[in-house]
Amino acid sequence: MATPDPDCPLCGGSGMVESDRKEPHPPYYERCGCVLRRDVLENVERGMKGLSHAPKIKTSPLLDRTGENLWITAGKEFEAHLRHVAVRQPSSWLFRVTSDAELVTAWLATTALQGGEIIDPDAYMVSTKFLTIPDLVVPPDLVVIRMGIKVARNSAAPEVLAEAIQTRFHEGKPTWLWDDPGHPLNAGHLFWSSEVGRVLSGWDRVSSLDAAQQSRTPTGKPRRAKSMPRTTRKTLRGGGDQ
Repeated sequence: MATPDPDCPLCGGSGMVESDRKEPHPPYYERCGCVLRRDVLENVERGMKGLSHAPKIKTSPLLDRTGENLWITAGKEFEAHLRHVAVRQPSSWLFRVTSDAELVTAWLATTALQGGEIIDPDAYMVSTKFLTIPDLVVPPDLVVIRMGIKVARNSAAPEVLAEAIQTRFHEGKPTWLWDDPGHPLNAGHLFWSSEVGRVLSGWDRVSSLDAAQQSRTPTGKPRRAKSMPRTTRKTLRGGGDQ
């Protein structure tokens, strides 16, 4: 539980408030709104360091699409939209922003454990934090893969990306792919291949976050992960933006 606000007028810094009491039952206490807000913000930081400090926006076309596979082409402004979505989820919502470089690092760790030869300028970055691609991408409810971080060439890069996406698909979990308009994921990109193009062919393409209606690819309808049915979202009623 997050540290309560010592100046909170509701709980006085205890972090707990008395719920509706029904006689003759004893009082029931629940977490105060100040703790809930801090829990949510801490969860946002776990998903992506610094995300809680992204600009606040009033609306986002991504809010109701956390159960879909999306290909989002956007710059730094995407962080404000991701924050808008994340602060409106319960603190138990597990999401992770991982980079294309981290995917390759996890793949390199697997190769190293198997005793294979590593030919990659980033081989020195191999760690035991995530020993396999599934270790990195399977647990979260939503994974956001940020493209354009890795610049050192690796011939297996497209296969690594395709494996990460297909692993999520196999688990029935949604993925957001985030590339930059200045360096989009297409022919000539370090991580592009015909297989990656095939995997992404049915995904909705979001190319304008600030538009009232985001553009959609004509080749496919929104894909909702089978294991992620639409449910009622828990929010901090009356709390406004975090």
